[in-house]
Amino acid sequence: MTEKAIGRVVRVVVLSALAVLIVLIPLWMVVVNSFKTQTEASALGIGLPTKWAAVQNYVDVFVQSNYFQSFFNSVLVTLVSSVLLLGIGAPAAWAFARSKSRFLSGLYWASLIGVLLPLPVVPLVFLLQHVGLQGTQVGLIVFTVAARVSMVVFLMTGFARGLPRELEEAAAVDGARRARIFVSIVLPLMRPVLFTTFVVIAVSVWNDFYGPLFLISDPNLATLPLGLYRLSSGIKEATAWNYVFAHVVLVSLPLIIVYVFAQRRVVEGVTAGAVRG
Repeated sequence: MTEKAIGRVVRVVVLSALAVLIVLIPLWMVVVNSFKTQTEASALGIGLPTKWAAVQNYVDVFVQSNYFQSFFNSVLVTLVSSVLLLGIGAPAAWAFARSKSRFLSGLYWASLIGVLLPLPVVPLVFLLQHVGLQGTQVGLIVFTVAARVSMVVFLMTGFARGLPRELEEAAAVDGARRARIFVSIVLPLMRPVLFTTFVVIAVSVWNDFYGPLFLISDPNLATLPLGLYRLSSGIKEATAWNYVFAHVVLVSLPLIIVYVFAQRRVVEGVTAGAVRG
C-alpha cells in the first residue's frame, strides 16, 4: 500500500471516529433516553432501557406540550418568514450584483452589518411593543426577517454576481423591462441558490428559540422550541429527561425528513454557487 493510500485510510478512520463521537453517540443518547422511564432517563446513559416507556412518553409530550398547535405555529412562522426573506433577498441580490452605483454599493456593505454584529434585540423588541406587535405571530415574523435578511442578501449576492449577463442584455435589446428580465431570466437561473437558501433559513427559523422567548407569551402561539422550554421548565421536581428527549425527537423529526428529501438539491445548489463564484 502506498503512502498516499495509507494517508487516505487514516483520514477516513479519523473522520469516521469523529462522526461517531460528535454525531451518532449524542443522537443515540437522545433517542434511547426518550424510550426510558423518568428515573432511568435521569442517569443520561446510552444503554437500552430496562423498562420501555416509549408510547407513554410520546403521548404525554403530545398532550402536555400542545404539540400539534406548536407544530402549526412553527410551520407558519417558518414558511412565511422564509418566503419573505427570499422575496426580499433575490431582487436585492440582483440589484447589488448588477449595479455600479456607489450608493447601492454602500447600501450593500451596510446591509452586511447584520452578518458581523448581533441583532439589537432589546431595541427591536421595544419597537415591536411600541407598534403593538409584541406577543403576535406577525411581530415574530418581522423579528425573524430582520434577524436574517443580511445573511440572505450576502449568500444570494455572491451567486448573482456569477450569472451570465448576455441573456439579460439580449432581453433588454428585445425591449424587455427590468422586472420582466428578473422574473423570466434571473429567477430561473437563481433556482439553485433560492432552494439552498430556503432550506438553510428554514432550518434556522425552525430551531429559533430566542425570538419566540422574547416575543411570545401566549402558550397557544408558542413554537416547538419554546414549547420544549416550557415543558422542561414547568416540571417542579427533577427534570423529566424522558419527556425532554422525546420532545427533542419530535422537534427534530420534521427537519430530518426535509433533509432526507432535500439533501441532493442543497448539495447541487452549494456546488453551483461554488462553481459560479
